[in-house]
Amino acid sequence: MKFLQALLAALLISFLASCSGRPATRATDTIAITPTAAPTKEATPTASPTKPPTPTVSPTERPLTLVFYGDSQLKVGDAERESTIGFSIVDILRPELNHADQVITSNFGGRKAKWGYENLEKNVLAHHPGLVTIWWGINDLNGCPGIFDRSTDSLLQYELTALVNDHIHYMELQIEAVLKTSTPVIVITPFPTNGTFPWSHLDTKYQVVWEYDYRCDFNSGLEQLVQAQRQMVAGYAARQEPVYLVDSWQIYKDHPNSDNMYMDIVHPGEEGAELIAERWLQIYQSIKR
Repeated sequence: MKFLQALLAALLISFLASCSGRPATRATDTIAITPTAAPTKEATPTASPTKPPTPTVSPTERPLTLVFYGDSQLKVGDAERESTIGFSIVDILRPELNHADQVITSNFGGRKAKWGYENLEKNVLAHHPGLVTIWWGINDLNGCPGIFDRSTDSLLQYELTALVNDHIHYMELQIEAVLKTSTPVIVITPFPTNGTFPWSHLDTKYQVVWEYDYRCDFNSGLEQLVQAQRQMVAGYAARQEPVYLVDSWQIYKDHPNSDNMYMDIVHPGEEGAELIAERWLQIYQSIKR
């Protein structure tokens, strides 16, 4: 009996020892026969469908205030009374700009560079701009009577030179005031009139009266003003000042047969405004790099 018990005990010990020597079941063995759960993702919050999209700004970009300051070639009419006619480069540019940017059109038909300087503080600097575009010149020569002799229809060069010098003086005063705020400036030249320009005079109430039957080659004088603007901007560039040129005069010379370049004698048509806006945008994008 004791022999039997001893034998059974020995067999039990041998069986347990053989079990402990088997390799343990691996985790992969279990995964192979057990369905795996799909990996979970962190929940991404979604914007409310009624909330307007937030303007996106790259890490190196900040929203800017862009001020466009000039006469009716910038936009017909005055900033205080919005015009419903004409084509403006600002209206064309708005969809191309960052939605976070504030765009201000400060246009004043019939004004000159001198007036622009005298009213720069309230119309431009008060907005604390990040970029200023100035566009003056078409009115600065006072039309045909300002630079032509009526009896001979000849260009009065001494009158023209004085007016151009005066124009550049007030353009530089505007640019210097803006540069003092560490703000870049884009200058847009006037473009050629659409053919000869009608003579004009002031009536007893000092209103302009156009004489369409009598005209002058106004562009021959206006081109000299444009050349002076080019030289002015080139001087700033030589000193590495952030002043840039959109040469709309040259743009119009390069597209003499294009349709819709003019709305009338002196204001841009749809295609003319688009071409100027395209060049402005190229310069703007190079500034932001």
